[in-house]
Amino acid sequence: MNYDRPFFVIYVTQSVFTVSVIIHLVYLATTTKDSISSLSKGLNITIAQRLRPGSSSQLIRFPYLRFFLIVLTLTAGFTTPTLLWCIGISLSSSSDVTVIWNTNAFFAYLISVTLLGRRHQHRKFAAVVLATIGVVLVIYGGSIVSGNNVLHTRLPSRSVGDLLALLASILYAGYQLFYDAFIEPPLVPLQGLDTFPSESTPLIEEYKYAIYPSPYGLESSFWTSMIGLCTMSLLWTVFPVLQGLGVEEFSLPTDPRTVLAILGAAFSGAMFMTGTMMLLASWGAITTSVTSLLTIVLVFLTDLMLGAAISIWSIVGSLVTAAAMLVLADSSLVSSILVPATQESDA
Repeated sequence: MNYDRPFFVIYVTQSVFTVSVIIHLVYLATTTKDSISSLSKGLNITIAQRLRPGSSSQLIRFPYLRFFLIVLTLTAGFTTPTLLWCIGISLSSSSDVTVIWNTNAFFAYLISVTLLGRRHQHRKFAAVVLATIGVVLVIYGGSIVSGNNVLHTRLPSRSVGDLLALLASILYAGYQLFYDAFIEPPLVPLQGLDTFPSESTPLIEEYKYAIYPSPYGLESSFWTSMIGLCTMSLLWTVFPVLQGLGVEEFSLPTDPRTVLAILGAAFSGAMFMTGTMMLLASWGAITTSVTSLLTIVLVFLTDLMLGAAISIWSIVGSLVTAAAMLVLADSSLVSSILVPATQESDA
């Protein structure tokens, strides 16, 4: 669309993350009897307990410094790989960068076992390897059929672009593991707000009707929104630097189609990010990484429906990637899918 402003697009896309928790709160208030005020107060308790595990009396002093540090870390951990990917894809082939980026599942597993000391699991390792092989087959198989000679053409800066994509993949795996570890410790259950000191009676009344613990996914929506808010508040300061260095000239899109395309990417990105954060909280970094690779299969099916040329390698790669998810699926996950709704309580 002749709008080459990748940094601006990233800025808009991540800034839209801010609406995640707002939409989630409105949805819960609309579909349940809980009010936004009660849900928000319960979320405040959840975040305070997450940042300062201990008794409920810790709610008197919200750990703002630690909160800001966590938000900055999450924002930097997500934004840095995204920017490196953006630079890498401008220096190398899209096939190379796509495949390298999607190896983050492998690096998440490698880091978790070697650096974090988590137990090696043959099933997870096999699933990660299968998913990576499947992505390679889909990307390069599709590239050959479409006539794109990316396997034989060497761009002058291709090695640099591939290296940046590799760094982005490793950093994104690290970001996922950080969030996974951050939200992993169980929250300390409150035995009732009567455990507050006597001098904090007004605070007891304020949190009397708080919905705690927060409904599933609400905390993930909150952290997603904080990444968006931090991006919107801080990342705009880079625009004058980029313009001064001649890297990217700041200008707003004027074509309505371009505006709609950017907004479409932004809101779909916000949904994807919120869902990813929820999965990280539920399944962990490795399973979530492999699950994300199923987007490659969805792209393949979309190409198929649109009549694009496909190869046998693309078909095989998609099947291998889907099989990786089945290998990784826990028996409990499979049961929850296969057991009828009437038997769900017994399961």
